[in-house]
Amino acid sequence: MLQPLEESKAAAIPARQFLFDTWFCSPVSLLRIHRLGYEVVTMAKKTEKTHLLHEGVMQDVKEIYKKYQKRRGRSKYLLSVEATVRKGDESIPLRFVFVRNRNNRKDWLVLVTTDIFLTEEEVIRIYGKRWKIDVFFKVCKSYLRLEKDCRSLSYDAMTAHVSIVFTRHMFFVVEH
Repeated sequence: MLQPLEESKAAAIPARQFLFDTWFCSPVSLLRIHRLGYEVVTMAKKTEKTHLLHEGVMQDVKEIYKKYQKRRGRSKYLLSVEATVRKGDESIPLRFVFVRNRNNRKDWLVLVTTDIFLTEEEVIRIYGKRWKIDVFFKVCKSYLRLEKDCRSLSYDAMTAHVSIVFTRHMFFVVEH
């Protein structure tokens, strides 16, 4: 995951935030991405395995969520809490924004950002852009054979294959 970010940084491609899903959301990833100079907006897993420093105590997101009174009514978010991710002697501040799960109103999801100056609404809006990205990849996988045409493990070969598939997508969009 870090190699494309490092290459983007080396090529001076302007970006302020890195947006991704729970797959890469770990303390080590957050720290490494922050070290590259990017802020992160992501969704975190609700797991007991990842602990963060909150009010002087190492806790997981479930413990943090249980601890506070939630916002009532039609609020865009349930709870906003600041914490710190720490690995060794390195640490950075985080903001957790807890939101309702649209598919199960009794459940909740947690968004995480290293940019603590973003408002809760901005974090939700930025993370919401992932849906368009997911739809794009679904089209590329289902109709344009993103997964099936290339079996190489070489990063360069995969980059070339993805470029070809994305070019197919552009033709598809223009024709549509």
